[in-house]
Amino acid sequence: MSRFADELAFAHELAALADTRTTAAFGGRQAADTKADGTWVTAVDVDVERTLRAAIRSRFPEHAVLGEEDGLDGPAAAPTWVIDPIDGTTNFVKGNPVFATLIGLRIDDDDVLGVVSAPALGSRWSGVVGEGADHNGRPIEVSTIDRLADAEVAFGGIDYFRANGHGDLVADLSARSARQRGYGDFWQHCLVASGSTEVALEAEVNLWDLVAVKALVEAAGGRFTSLMGERTAAGGSALSSNGLLHDEVLAVVAANR
Repeated sequence: MSRFADELAFAHELAALADTRTTAAFGGRQAADTKADGTWVTAVDVDVERTLRAAIRSRFPEHAVLGEEDGLDGPAAAPTWVIDPIDGTTNFVKGNPVFATLIGLRIDDDDVLGVVSAPALGSRWSGVVGEGADHNGRPIEVSTIDRLADAEVAFGGIDYFRANGHGDLVADLSARSARQRGYGDFWQHCLVASGSTEVALEAEVNLWDLVAVKALVEAAGGRFTSLMGERTAAGGSALSSNGLLHDEVLAVVAANR
């Protein structure tokens, strides 16, 4: 029995609530507003987050909730549910199926579980750190490739790398690896957890983008840090890997700062 069996089952309930709303609204081009940071938000983002917040308050009133749209609610030291109602809002708005609801749980600043639900892809990933991960109920784990020259590397937001002081990192890693892709957002980290991609990097991200996927990658046996090498979802950047390649990639990152 998982030490977080109740919380994990509840996270799946939250994912089902979110899927009902995102699936019903998805298709064609959605209306969106532009937030102060330049990103898009839809009425569905707001509805999903508020629906999940209400469910959490009802089930775990002593817990806190941190969401992309409405911030932190609850005691700062309490177990905290971290929610991104739609990761990949731009995709959602444009009718691209690569979007997901991210649901993570932090306890004492440690990311202990994550559920990533991407209904338009027919996919849901979940994991508890130290207890394993799954994709649609099937156990998954990271790959065993131990040479960067044989690895697939995925990048999110290519323009953010140079804007955040990482120079020619994308070009350098591309030259050193076997295959490169620009999956972006949650999906690339889920692919690392699933063993089909070895490394995924993002140069500019927020806490709610990362808690669920960090827990998932670690649950699948991988490693997750900031681009500075800190084991945190709060570092403003992300590097997930199968673990075997992590230090080598961090060295390349350091050489391109």
